[in-house]
Amino acid sequence: MPRSSARDAPGPGDGKRFQVGDYWLSRQARSEVWRRTWYDADTRQTKRASLRTKDFREAQQKLTDWFVDHRRQEHAPVADASLALVLKSYWDDHASKIRSADNAMVSCRYWLDFFGEATVEEAAATPMQRRFHRWLSEEHDLSNNTINRVLSVGRAAINHAWKNGELASAPFIGELEVGEKEPLGRPLTINETVRMIEGMRSEHMIRFCLLMIATCARPEAIRDLTRAQCDLEHDLIHLNPPGRRQTKKYRPIVKIPPAFRTLIETSPDGHLVQWAGKPVGSVKTGWRGARDRAGLGKDVNPYSLRHTLARWMRKESVPAWEVSAQLGHKEPGHSTTEIYAPFDPAYLGSATESIHKFACELRVRSKLVEDILDAKLQDLASYEPSDLQDDGGRYWIRTSDPSDVNTVLYQLS
Repeated sequence: MPRSSARDAPGPGDGKRFQVGDYWLSRQARSEVWRRTWYDADTRQTKRASLRTKDFREAQQKLTDWFVDHRRQEHAPVADASLALVLKSYWDDHASKIRSADNAMVSCRYWLDFFGEATVEEAAATPMQRRFHRWLSEEHDLSNNTINRVLSVGRAAINHAWKNGELASAPFIGELEVGEKEPLGRPLTINETVRMIEGMRSEHMIRFCLLMIATCARPEAIRDLTRAQCDLEHDLIHLNPPGRRQTKKYRPIVKIPPAFRTLIETSPDGHLVQWAGKPVGSVKTGWRGARDRAGLGKDVNPYSLRHTLARWMRKESVPAWEVSAQLGHKEPGHSTTEIYAPFDPAYLGSATESIHKFACELRVRSKLVEDILDAKLQDLASYEPSDLQDDGGRYWIRTSDPSDVNTVLYQLS
Protein backbone atom coordinates (compact mmCIF):
# COMPACT_ATOMS: atom_id res chain seq x y z
CA MET A 1 0.00 0.00 0.00
CA PRO A 2 1.49 3.39 -0.97
CA ARG A 3 2.71 5.51 1.90
CA SER A 4 2.49 9.26 2.14
CA SER A 5 5.46 11.48 1.49
CA ALA A 6 6.88 13.85 4.09
CA ARG A 7 4.77 16.60 2.58
CA ASP A 8 1.60 14.55 3.18
CA ALA A 9 2.51 13.38 6.69
CA PRO A 10 0.25 14.40 9.59
CA GLY A 11 2.50 17.40 10.29
CA PRO A 12 5.33 18.44 12.59
CA GLY A 13 4.76 17.41 16.18
CA ASP A 14 1.42 15.67 15.53
CA GLY A 15 2.70 12.15 16.14
CA LYS A 16 -0.60 10.82 14.71
CA ARG A 17 -1.60 8.93 11.59
CA PHE A 18 -4.96 7.57 10.61
CA GLN A 19 -5.80 5.50 7.53
CA VAL A 20 -8.91 3.76 6.23
CA GLY A 21 -8.33 1.44 3.31
CA ASP A 22 -6.20 3.27 0.74
CA TYR A 23 -7.07 6.71 2.14
CA TRP A 24 -5.27 8.52 4.94
CA LEU A 25 -5.21 11.85 6.75
CA SER A 26 -2.58 14.44 5.96
CA ARG A 27 -2.03 18.17 6.04
CA GLN A 28 0.50 20.52 4.52
CA ALA A 29 3.28 21.94 6.63
CA ARG A 30 1.78 25.44 6.55
CA SER A 31 -1.84 24.43 7.06
CA GLU A 32 -3.74 23.01 10.02
CA VAL A 33 -6.61 21.73 7.89
CA TRP A 34 -6.79 17.94 7.51
CA ARG A 35 -7.19 16.35 4.07
CA ARG A 36 -8.33 13.04 2.67
CA THR A 37 -5.29 11.71 0.79
CA TRP A 38 -4.84 8.79 -1.57
CA TYR A 39 -2.56 7.45 -4.30
CA ASP A 40 -4.03 7.35 -7.80
CA ALA A 41 -2.35 4.42 -9.58
CA ASP A 42 -3.64 5.52 -12.98
CA THR A 43 -1.99 8.95 -12.87
CA ARG A 44 0.75 7.86 -10.45
CA GLN A 45 0.00 10.89 -8.32
CA THR A 46 -0.89 11.49 -4.71
CA LYS A 47 -4.22 13.30 -4.56
CA ARG A 48 -5.87 15.24 -1.77
CA ALA A 49 -9.27 16.65 -0.82
CA SER A 50 -9.88 19.02 2.09
CA LEU A 51 -11.98 17.75 4.98
CA ARG A 52 -12.50 21.34 6.18
CA THR A 53 -11.56 20.73 9.79
CA LYS A 54 -8.53 21.31 11.99
CA ASP A 55 -9.69 18.83 14.64
CA PHE A 56 -8.00 15.43 14.36
CA ARG A 57 -10.89 13.43 15.83
CA GLU A 58 -13.42 15.15 13.56
CA ALA A 59 -11.14 14.47 10.59
CA GLN A 60 -11.01 10.79 11.58
CA GLN A 61 -14.79 10.67 11.63
CA LYS A 62 -15.16 12.49 8.30
CA LEU A 63 -12.65 10.22 6.55
CA THR A 64 -14.35 7.09 7.91
CA ASP A 65 -17.81 8.40 6.98
CA TRP A 66 -16.66 9.16 3.45
CA PHE A 67 -15.08 5.73 3.07
CA VAL A 68 -18.19 3.94 4.32
CA ASP A 69 -20.38 5.92 1.93
CA HIS A 70 -18.17 5.13 -1.07
CA ARG A 71 -16.74 1.71 -0.36
CA ARG A 72 -18.03 -0.97 1.99
CA GLN A 73 -15.93 -4.12 2.34
CA GLU A 74 -17.22 -7.42 0.94
CA HIS A 75 -15.86 -10.71 2.30
CA ALA A 76 -12.55 -9.00 2.97
CA PRO A 77 -9.75 -11.11 4.50
CA VAL A 78 -9.09 -9.96 8.06
CA ALA A 79 -5.48 -9.25 7.06
CA ASP A 80 -6.74 -6.52 4.70
CA ALA A 81 -9.94 -5.34 6.38
CA SER A 82 -9.91 -1.96 8.11
CA LEU A 83 -10.91 -2.09 11.77
CA ALA A 84 -12.06 1.53 11.60
CA LEU A 85 -14.45 0.64 8.78
CA VAL A 86 -15.78 -2.35 10.73
CA LEU A 87 -16.48 -0.14 13.76
CA LYS A 88 -18.15 2.53 11.63
CA SER A 89 -20.41 0.01 9.89
CA TYR A 90 -21.41 -1.44 13.27
CA TRP A 91 -22.17 2.03 14.61
CA ASP A 92 -24.28 3.03 11.61
CA ASP A 93 -26.19 -0.25 11.34
CA HIS A 94 -26.79 -1.07 14.99
CA ALA A 95 -24.98 0.63 17.90
CA SER A 96 -26.26 4.15 17.18
CA LYS A 97 -29.85 2.90 17.58
CA ILE A 98 -29.60 1.12 20.94
CA ARG A 99 -30.25 2.54 24.42
CA SER A 100 -26.59 2.30 25.37
CA ALA A 101 -25.45 4.20 22.25
CA ASP A 102 -23.38 6.69 24.28
CA ASN A 103 -21.43 3.88 25.94
CA ALA A 104 -20.95 2.14 22.59
CA MET A 105 -19.58 5.36 21.09
CA VAL A 106 -17.06 5.74 23.93
CA SER A 107 -15.92 2.14 23.45
CA CYS A 108 -15.55 2.61 19.69
CA ARG A 109 -13.38 5.66 20.31
CA TYR A 110 -11.12 3.67 22.63
CA TRP A 111 -10.62 1.11 19.83
CA LEU A 112 -10.00 3.81 17.22
CA ASP A 113 -7.67 5.88 19.39
CA PHE A 114 -5.48 2.89 20.17
CA PHE A 115 -5.49 0.94 16.89
CA GLY A 116 -5.79 3.78 14.36
CA GLU A 117 -5.31 2.36 10.85
CA ALA A 118 -4.80 -1.24 11.99
CA THR A 119 -6.43 -4.12 10.18
CA VAL A 120 -8.81 -6.45 11.97
CA GLU A 121 -6.11 -9.14 12.03
CA GLU A 122 -3.58 -6.76 13.60
CA ALA A 123 -6.04 -5.57 16.24
CA ALA A 124 -7.12 -9.10 17.15
CA ALA A 125 -3.59 -10.42 17.59
CA THR A 126 -2.95 -11.51 21.18
CA PRO A 127 0.11 -9.25 21.79
CA MET A 128 -1.82 -6.20 20.53
CA GLN A 129 -4.83 -7.10 22.62
CA ARG A 130 -2.63 -7.30 25.72
CA ARG A 131 -1.17 -3.88 24.96
CA PHE A 132 -4.71 -2.57 24.48
CA HIS A 133 -5.73 -3.96 27.89
CA ARG A 134 -2.76 -2.29 29.60
CA TRP A 135 -3.46 1.00 27.81
CA LEU A 136 -7.09 0.99 28.97
CA SER A 137 -6.05 0.15 32.51
CA GLU A 138 -3.04 2.41 32.95
CA GLU A 139 -3.87 5.38 30.71
CA HIS A 140 -7.62 5.51 31.29
CA ASP A 141 -7.91 3.98 34.77
CA LEU A 142 -10.54 1.42 33.69
CA SER A 143 -11.39 -1.61 35.80
CA ASN A 144 -11.34 -5.12 34.33
CA ASN A 145 -15.14 -5.12 34.18
CA THR A 146 -15.18 -1.86 32.23
CA ILE A 147 -12.41 -3.08 29.92
CA ASN A 148 -14.49 -6.16 29.17
CA ARG A 149 -17.40 -3.92 28.17
CA VAL A 150 -15.08 -2.03 25.79
CA LEU A 151 -13.86 -5.33 24.35
CA SER A 152 -17.43 -6.56 23.90
CA VAL A 153 -18.18 -3.62 21.58
CA GLY A 154 -15.20 -4.45 19.35
CA ARG A 155 -16.17 -8.12 19.38
CA ALA A 156 -19.75 -7.25 18.44
CA ALA A 157 -18.54 -5.00 15.59
CA ILE A 158 -16.35 -7.76 14.13
CA ASN A 159 -19.11 -10.37 14.41
CA HIS A 160 -21.57 -7.93 12.84
CA ALA A 161 -19.25 -7.39 9.85
CA TRP A 162 -18.75 -11.15 9.43
CA LYS A 163 -22.50 -11.91 9.56
CA ASN A 164 -23.16 -9.13 7.03
CA GLY A 165 -20.60 -10.52 4.59
CA GLU A 166 -18.11 -7.69 5.04
CA LEU A 167 -15.47 -9.98 6.56
CA ALA A 168 -14.40 -13.41 5.41
CA SER A 169 -14.04 -14.54 9.03
CA ALA A 170 -14.37 -13.25 12.59
CA PRO A 171 -11.24 -13.54 14.75
CA PHE A 172 -11.63 -14.22 18.45
CA ILE A 173 -11.62 -11.29 20.89
CA GLY A 174 -11.20 -12.53 24.44
CA GLU A 175 -11.92 -10.87 27.76
CA LEU A 176 -10.15 -10.37 31.07
CA GLU A 177 -10.71 -12.52 34.09
CA VAL A 178 -12.36 -10.54 36.85
CA GLY A 179 -12.65 -13.22 39.49
CA GLU A 180 -15.21 -12.78 42.25
CA LYS A 181 -17.02 -9.51 41.78
CA GLU A 182 -16.23 -6.97 44.47
CA PRO A 183 -18.06 -3.71 45.20
CA LEU A 184 -16.77 -0.77 43.21
CA GLY A 185 -14.97 1.81 45.31
CA ARG A 186 -13.84 1.32 48.88
CA PRO A 187 -15.82 3.03 51.65
CA LEU A 188 -14.47 6.30 53.06
CA THR A 189 -14.20 7.67 56.55
CA ILE A 190 -16.05 10.89 57.31
CA ASN A 191 -12.83 12.89 57.16
CA GLU A 192 -11.90 11.33 53.81
CA THR A 193 -15.35 12.24 52.51
CA VAL A 194 -14.79 15.84 53.60
CA ARG A 195 -11.40 15.89 51.88
CA MET A 196 -12.92 14.59 48.65
CA ILE A 197 -15.67 17.24 48.67
CA GLU A 198 -13.25 20.04 49.53
CA GLY A 199 -10.95 18.81 46.77
CA MET A 200 -13.59 19.58 44.15
CA ARG A 201 -12.96 22.67 42.04
CA SER A 202 -16.49 23.24 40.74
CA GLU A 203 -19.92 23.58 42.31
CA HIS A 204 -21.48 20.93 40.08
CA MET A 205 -18.99 18.32 41.33
CA ILE A 206 -19.76 19.22 44.96
CA ARG A 207 -23.47 18.90 44.21
CA PHE A 208 -22.82 15.53 42.61
CA CYS A 209 -21.08 14.28 45.77
CA LEU A 210 -23.76 15.59 48.13
CA LEU A 211 -26.60 14.13 46.04
CA MET A 212 -24.79 10.78 45.98
CA ILE A 213 -24.74 10.93 49.77
CA ALA A 214 -28.36 12.10 50.05
CA THR A 215 -29.72 9.26 47.91
CA CYS A 216 -27.07 6.48 47.99
CA ALA A 217 -27.82 6.19 44.26
CA ARG A 218 -25.51 5.03 41.52
CA PRO A 219 -23.53 7.79 39.75
CA GLU A 220 -25.50 7.54 36.50
CA ALA A 221 -28.78 8.05 38.38
CA ILE A 222 -27.45 11.30 39.88
CA ARG A 223 -26.28 12.55 36.48
CA ASP A 224 -29.82 11.91 35.16
CA LEU A 225 -31.60 13.43 38.17
CA THR A 226 -33.77 16.47 37.46
CA ARG A 227 -35.64 18.97 39.61
CA ALA A 228 -38.93 17.51 38.34
CA GLN A 229 -38.06 14.15 39.95
CA CYS A 230 -37.94 15.76 43.40
CA ASP A 231 -41.32 15.84 45.16
CA LEU A 232 -40.80 18.43 47.90
CA GLU A 233 -44.41 18.19 49.05
CA HIS A 234 -43.88 14.60 50.14
CA ASP A 235 -40.07 14.75 50.60
CA LEU A 236 -39.46 12.15 47.91
CA ILE A 237 -36.91 11.73 45.13
CA HIS A 238 -37.96 9.53 42.21
CA LEU A 239 -34.58 8.27 41.02
CA ASN A 240 -36.07 6.64 37.94
CA PRO A 241 -36.94 9.34 35.36
CA PRO A 242 -40.45 9.26 33.83
CA GLY A 243 -40.54 6.97 30.80
CA ARG A 244 -37.37 5.08 31.71
CA ARG A 245 -37.89 1.33 31.98
CA GLN A 246 -36.50 -0.13 35.20
CA THR A 247 -33.50 -2.43 34.73
CA LYS A 248 -31.55 -4.77 37.01
CA LYS A 249 -29.91 -1.63 38.38
CA TYR A 250 -33.19 -0.65 39.98
CA ARG A 251 -33.71 3.03 40.76
CA PRO A 252 -35.97 3.36 43.81
CA ILE A 253 -37.99 6.20 45.30
CA VAL A 254 -36.12 7.54 48.33
CA LYS A 255 -36.79 10.13 51.01
CA ILE A 256 -35.14 13.55 51.07
CA PRO A 257 -33.04 13.73 54.26
CA PRO A 258 -33.74 17.06 56.06
CA ALA A 259 -30.10 18.20 55.69
CA PHE A 260 -30.45 18.21 51.90
CA ARG A 261 -33.86 19.85 51.51
CA THR A 262 -32.54 23.41 51.07
CA LEU A 263 -29.97 22.24 48.52
CA ILE A 264 -32.73 20.70 46.40
CA GLU A 265 -35.23 23.53 46.95
CA THR A 266 -32.77 26.10 45.62
CA SER A 267 -31.63 23.98 42.66
CA PRO A 268 -32.40 25.32 39.16
CA ASP A 269 -34.90 23.67 36.84
CA GLY A 270 -33.56 20.83 34.78
CA HIS A 271 -30.72 18.58 35.84
CA LEU A 272 -29.48 19.01 39.39
CA VAL A 273 -25.92 18.39 38.24
CA GLN A 274 -25.20 20.64 35.29
CA TRP A 275 -22.40 22.66 33.80
CA ALA A 276 -23.04 25.81 31.77
CA GLY A 277 -26.74 24.98 31.72
CA LYS A 278 -26.24 21.48 30.31
CA PRO A 279 -26.33 18.05 32.01
CA VAL A 280 -22.96 16.59 32.89
CA GLY A 281 -22.05 13.52 30.86
CA SER A 282 -19.07 12.40 32.94
CA VAL A 283 -17.53 13.22 36.31
CA LYS A 284 -14.30 11.26 35.80
CA THR A 285 -12.00 14.24 35.30
CA GLY A 286 -13.35 16.23 38.23
CA TRP A 287 -13.31 13.18 40.46
CA ARG A 288 -9.70 12.25 39.67
CA GLY A 289 -8.52 15.80 40.34
CA ALA A 290 -10.28 15.92 43.71
CA ARG A 291 -9.01 12.45 44.60
CA ASP A 292 -5.43 13.52 43.91
CA ARG A 293 -5.85 16.69 45.95
CA ALA A 294 -7.34 14.63 48.79
CA GLY A 295 -4.34 12.30 48.72
CA LEU A 296 -6.46 9.19 48.11
CA GLY A 297 -5.79 6.20 45.86
CA LYS A 298 -7.38 4.78 42.72
CA ASP A 299 -9.56 2.49 44.82
CA VAL A 300 -11.66 5.57 45.60
CA ASN A 301 -14.23 6.28 42.88
CA PRO A 302 -17.78 7.70 42.80
CA TYR A 303 -19.19 4.37 43.97
CA SER A 304 -17.18 4.89 47.17
CA LEU A 305 -19.81 7.36 48.36
CA ARG A 306 -22.58 4.81 47.83
CA HIS A 307 -20.68 2.13 49.74
CA THR A 308 -19.67 4.61 52.44
CA LEU A 309 -23.33 5.30 53.20
CA ALA A 310 -24.24 1.61 53.00
CA ARG A 311 -21.65 0.79 55.67
CA TRP A 312 -22.64 3.85 57.70
CA MET A 313 -26.31 2.82 57.75
CA ARG A 314 -25.46 -0.67 58.96
CA LYS A 315 -23.24 0.84 61.65
CA GLU A 316 -26.21 2.97 62.68
CA SER A 317 -28.32 -0.21 63.01
CA VAL A 318 -30.54 0.50 60.03
CA PRO A 319 -32.32 -2.79 59.24
CA ALA A 320 -30.74 -4.74 56.41
CA TRP A 321 -33.93 -4.77 54.33
CA GLU A 322 -34.16 -0.97 54.62
CA VAL A 323 -30.54 -0.54 53.51
CA SER A 324 -31.31 -2.75 50.50
CA ALA A 325 -34.41 -0.70 49.67
CA GLN A 326 -32.43 2.56 49.90
CA LEU A 327 -29.76 1.17 47.56
CA GLY A 328 -32.27 -0.20 45.07
CA HIS A 329 -31.23 -3.80 45.61
CA LYS A 330 -34.74 -5.15 45.97
CA GLU A 331 -36.54 -6.46 42.94
CA PRO A 332 -38.94 -3.94 41.42
CA GLY A 333 -42.58 -4.76 42.03
CA HIS A 334 -45.79 -3.29 40.73
CA SER A 335 -48.29 -4.06 43.48
CA THR A 336 -50.53 -1.34 44.85
CA THR A 337 -48.81 -1.68 48.23
CA GLU A 338 -45.38 -0.92 46.73
CA ILE A 339 -46.70 1.97 44.64
CA TYR A 340 -48.00 3.77 47.71
CA ALA A 341 -45.32 2.66 50.19
CA PRO A 342 -43.12 5.79 49.68
CA PHE A 343 -45.99 7.96 50.97
CA ASP A 344 -46.02 6.12 54.30
CA PRO A 345 -44.40 8.45 56.90
CA ALA A 346 -42.36 5.49 58.15
CA TYR A 347 -41.02 4.64 54.69
CA LEU A 348 -37.20 4.41 54.84
CA GLY A 349 -37.38 6.28 58.13
CA SER A 350 -34.28 4.76 59.72
CA ALA A 351 -32.22 5.05 56.54
CA THR A 352 -33.20 8.69 56.01
CA GLU A 353 -32.40 9.60 59.62
CA SER A 354 -29.03 7.87 59.34
CA ILE A 355 -28.13 9.73 56.14
CA HIS A 356 -29.18 13.01 57.75
CA LYS A 357 -26.88 12.25 60.68
CA PHE A 358 -23.98 11.59 58.28
CA ALA A 359 -24.61 14.95 56.61
CA CYS A 360 -24.58 16.67 60.00
CA GLU A 361 -21.18 15.11 60.68
CA LEU A 362 -19.92 16.57 57.40
CA ARG A 363 -21.35 20.02 58.25
CA VAL A 364 -19.51 20.32 61.57
CA ARG A 365 -16.21 19.40 59.93
CA SER A 366 -16.46 21.51 56.78
CA LYS A 367 -17.55 25.14 56.32
CA LEU A 368 -17.84 24.45 52.58
CA VAL A 369 -20.32 21.62 53.10
CA GLU A 370 -22.28 23.69 55.60
CA ASP A 371 -22.58 26.63 53.21
CA ILE A 372 -23.58 24.65 50.15
CA LEU A 373 -26.21 22.68 52.10
CA ASP A 374 -27.60 26.03 53.28
CA ALA A 375 -27.41 27.47 49.73
CA LYS A 376 -24.85 30.04 50.86
CA LEU A 377 -21.95 28.95 48.67
CA GLN A 378 -19.49 31.76 47.98
CA ASP A 379 -16.47 31.73 45.67
CA LEU A 380 -14.91 28.26 45.92
CA ALA A 381 -11.44 29.80 45.94
CA SER A 382 -12.25 31.58 49.21
CA TYR A 383 -12.66 28.34 51.18
CA GLU A 384 -9.71 27.02 53.10
CA PRO A 385 -9.41 23.23 53.52
CA SER A 386 -10.70 22.06 56.88
CA ASP A 387 -8.09 21.28 59.51
CA LEU A 388 -9.07 17.66 60.06
CA GLN A 389 -7.52 15.38 62.61
CA ASP A 390 -7.07 11.73 61.79
CA ASP A 391 -10.32 10.03 62.77
CA GLY A 392 -8.63 6.65 62.93
CA GLY A 393 -10.35 5.36 59.85
CA ARG A 394 -10.96 1.97 61.37
CA TYR A 395 -13.97 0.74 63.23
CA TRP A 396 -16.05 -2.39 63.16
CA ILE A 397 -19.71 -3.14 62.77
CA ARG A 398 -21.48 -6.33 63.71
CA THR A 399 -24.32 -7.88 61.73
CA SER A 400 -25.96 -11.29 61.56
CA ASP A 401 -24.83 -13.76 58.95
CA PRO A 402 -27.41 -15.45 56.67
CA SER A 403 -27.71 -18.45 59.02
CA ASP A 404 -28.47 -16.08 61.90
CA VAL A 405 -26.26 -18.16 64.18
CA ASN A 406 -22.89 -16.41 64.20
CA THR A 407 -21.90 -12.80 63.68
CA VAL A 408 -19.77 -11.24 60.97
CA LEU A 409 -17.43 -8.31 61.54
CA TYR A 410 -16.90 -5.74 58.80
CA GLN A 411 -13.93 -3.42 58.97
CA LEU A 412 -14.58 0.10 57.73
CA SER A 413 -11.53 1.75 56.26
